[in-house]
Amino acid sequence: MYLRQVFILFLFSFQQIQSQIPPEVCARLLLGSGQDSITWNASPCAVFGGYVILGQENGSGPFIPLDTVFSPDIANPNTGEILWNYQVGMICNGALTNLSTVVSNQRPVTPDLSSVSIINNVPVVNWQASPSPEVSGYQLYKENPYGSGNFFPYPTSNSLQNGTSFNDISAASLLVRYAIVAVSPCNKSLLGIGNAIDGTTGPHTSMVVSGDIDTCAQEIALNWNSYENWQDGVLRYEILLSTNGSGFTPYDTVSGNSTSYTYTNAQDNDLLIFQIRATEQNKNNNAVSNALTFNVRVNRPMDFIHITGISVNTSNEIELDWDWDTNVDFSSAEINKGADAANLTFLQSLLNSGTTSNSITDINSNPEIQPYYYQISSQDECNLRAYSNLAETIHLTTEALDNFENKINWSAGKIEYGTIQSYMLYKIINGSPQLIATLQPGTFSHTDILDVTNEAEAENCYFIRANILLNFPDGQSAYSSSQSNQSCIRQASKIHIPNAVSPNGKNRYFRPVIVFSQSISDYTMLIYDRYGQQIFESGNLYDAWNGTMNGAPIKTGVYIYSIRFRQPNGEWMERQGTVMLIR
Repeated sequence: MYLRQVFILFLFSFQQIQSQIPPEVCARLLLGSGQDSITWNASPCAVFGGYVILGQENGSGPFIPLDTVFSPDIANPNTGEILWNYQVGMICNGALTNLSTVVSNQRPVTPDLSSVSIINNVPVVNWQASPSPEVSGYQLYKENPYGSGNFFPYPTSNSLQNGTSFNDISAASLLVRYAIVAVSPCNKSLLGIGNAIDGTTGPHTSMVVSGDIDTCAQEIALNWNSYENWQDGVLRYEILLSTNGSGFTPYDTVSGNSTSYTYTNAQDNDLLIFQIRATEQNKNNNAVSNALTFNVRVNRPMDFIHITGISVNTSNEIELDWDWDTNVDFSSAEINKGADAANLTFLQSLLNSGTTSNSITDINSNPEIQPYYYQISSQDECNLRAYSNLAETIHLTTEALDNFENKINWSAGKIEYGTIQSYMLYKIINGSPQLIATLQPGTFSHTDILDVTNEAEAENCYFIRANILLNFPDGQSAYSSSQSNQSCIRQASKIHIPNAVSPNGKNRYFRPVIVFSQSISDYTMLIYDRYGQQIFESGNLYDAWNGTMNGAPIKTGVYIYSIRFRQPNGEWMERQGTVMLIR
């Protein structure tokens, strides 16, 4: 009996204590339903007369009774979906007691997203913390599929994010849209995806950059989607670039309205990685795109073609030397030739031998008649054409002067970008070239005085060699030489005929003295008496008449001679006159 009384006393005391605890109330605006839901947790008092719901409209004025109910929930009409503050109390022993704290039907403040970036190929969502103290976490929403407008709680409807960022490691695509809602213990249902009603600026979309490379133009065209729904919009987009393993650095900037950029400095074999970084206007928020990698394989144009030498060999063939770039996407090449620098025509096609230094021999020219001009051109796989410098042969001519001198003349000849340092004149002596003069760059003729006592000087061959310093526009330089054609000349023979012969005196024999006699042909000498009878005949230049006829001396008197021979140029020379025979 005593224990039962003690228990009843304890239970009464407990109920009294319970009745002193105000209800724990939650109120929330049910979007689109035109009503507020108010729920609470409470233990009725001993003499319980119901729960009284008090409300304050628009956050001002007195709290007024809205309803009295006996269950711990109520739906209060709120067609305008405006702010209402609520309290819940209990009627105990006929009096309103145990009023709860004031709660609002408004959910906690949802902050705007700071950024959606792609970090290490994973979409990362960032936001600032909500200023509402009752926030218990954040519900993330994701559009699925992208562009559909259908947003779902993500990853699940029950997963709240307690921090201020989320790494979407399960994302099937890098192009995604996200929104968040701040959640309190009283507001756990789906509350929107970010709009004017929700108090946010709307979903944010990751930026995905894509691009194509133009191997011929050596350009990369970048394109990306606009960053969406920053409150003040995008201030600018920065093009971030990593080159050959270096860190990302800003390369260029475009306006917040741009979604494309052309990179114009793509070099073959470069490893280029691009990112786009968006910056919010008036704020420090930044978002970065995915990283786009290019292992650059662009067209390699012919960087240089240098003709380094042009000479005429001893067979009067033209030898052409050149250097060219071998690290090239080669398509074709050709040599053009002409007697006029302004009118070159196709000579022959060239293959890419893979060697820097190359040469050809042109056997179908007549460099002893005129100079020739040459130029090499090439075309790469993008139809870009490169041209060499222009080269011209040296044309050398010779002239036999009357005073036993040979005049040698030559054209300047040239290799474009070359400066002639000197000319070296060679003469073929005993079958070998011998240097006979070194001449200044501006000299274009030379006179060779012949040795009349040397029959070998009747015919001579000459060529000249120019020493050249080449300085090309790309900074390369070289020494070279250019050799002319070989030109040969014969001196005409000069004849001296005595006017008397004395077999017993000093001038015992009669024959002409001919300078450079080896150059003549078809020689004959005839001698007649004054009656026209022939008394001597010889076809040998070195035969002489000694004043006899058939071996017998003839008498003193005047005799007639006739000398005839062919000159080196094919012309006949004849001399007729008289000679006095003295005994």
